[in-house]
Amino acid sequence: MPARYCQGFRSPHSKSRLIPQRGAYTRELLALGIREYREIFFKPYRIIYRVVGKRVYVFLIADGRRDLQKVLQQRLLNG
Repeated sequence: MPARYCQGFRSPHSKSRLIPQRGAYTRELLALGIREYREIFFKPYRIIYRVVGKRVYVFLIADGRRDLQKVLQQRLLNG
């Protein structure tokens, strides 16, 4: 992802950086019983991440206008 997007992400979401558990659970994964991933919105993007201890791992940055279910299926199938 270009650095300009990362810079834009850092500034408006500084509170999320301090409190990563503040993000909502991803509804597509929650429907499958998966509660390890959360998301925040940085329009038009959805940032899916996981908190492990004091670290935050970004799993996916996707266009929020796309069907996330299909994006996840393609990602799993294409490895």
